[in-house]
Amino acid sequence: MPSGIVVRSVRRRLSVTRRKVLELSASRLAKSYALPTIKLDALVPGSEVEIEPRIPEQICLPPMGTKQHDDFTPLMKIARSLDAALIVELGTAHGNTVANLCRQCPAARVFTVNAPATQQTGRLTTFALTVEEIGSVYRSHGYGPRVTQLFENTLKLDLSRHCTEGSVDLAVIDACHDTRYVINDFERVYPYVKRRGIVLLHDTHPSMSGHLIGSYTACMQLRKRGFDIRHLEDTWWGVWSPEYRA
Repeated sequence: MPSGIVVRSVRRRLSVTRRKVLELSASRLAKSYALPTIKLDALVPGSEVEIEPRIPEQICLPPMGTKQHDDFTPLMKIARSLDAALIVELGTAHGNTVANLCRQCPAARVFTVNAPATQQTGRLTTFALTVEEIGSVYRSHGYGPRVTQLFENTLKLDLSRHCTEGSVDLAVIDACHDTRYVINDFERVYPYVKRRGIVLLHDTHPSMSGHLIGSYTACMQLRKRGFDIRHLEDTWWGVWSPEYRA
C-alpha cells in the first residue's frame, strides 16, 4: 500500500478515536454539569426590543443557512437591551457580526480579535482568512473608526492593554471551538465584563453534534469550576453573567 494512503488511513483512525474519546468525556460531564436552559425573556425582559435590519454580507449566524434556529436575533436584542458601549468579540471572520452590532448600538466601541490564517493553531475553525479579508464587512460599511481590530491568536490575547476590569458590556466568543481554546477565551474575557454584562459563547448546544461538542464541553468544564454558564433556549448560544452563581 502506498505510504500516502497509509498515512491518510492512520489519520482517519486517529480522528475517529479522538472523537470517541471526546464524546465519552462529554457524556460523563453531562451527567453532573449539563447546562441549564435560560429563556431570552430572562435576558431581555419581554423580548420586545426592536432591532435594526440586518446587514447580510458574509453573515454566518443562523438563521442564514438554516431554518432550525435563530442566533442572530437574540444576539442583537441582547446587545440592544444592554445599550452596549463596549463590546469584545473573539472571532471576527469577515466582520459581519461586528457590523451588525455597530448598527444596533450606535455608541458602541468594539474590540475584535482574529488570527490571520498563518497564526491559527486550533482544529475546529471556520475560516482561514488573510489580514485584508478579516473585518472587511464592517470596514466596507464605514464602522472602521469605532472598531479596534486585533490580529492575534486568542491564546496570546491580553485584554489589559485595551480594557479595564469590569468595563465590557458584552463579550462574544466565536473563535476556535476546540475545548481548550473556548476555555482560554472565556478566561481571557470574563474579568473585564461588567457585573450586569453578558458573555455569549457560540456553537454551544446540548446535542453536542459535530463541531458543537468542543464549546459545549468547555462550558461544562467551566461550570464544574463554578461558572454558571447556561444554554439560551432554541439557539446555539451559551450564556454567562457575573451575576450568575453556580
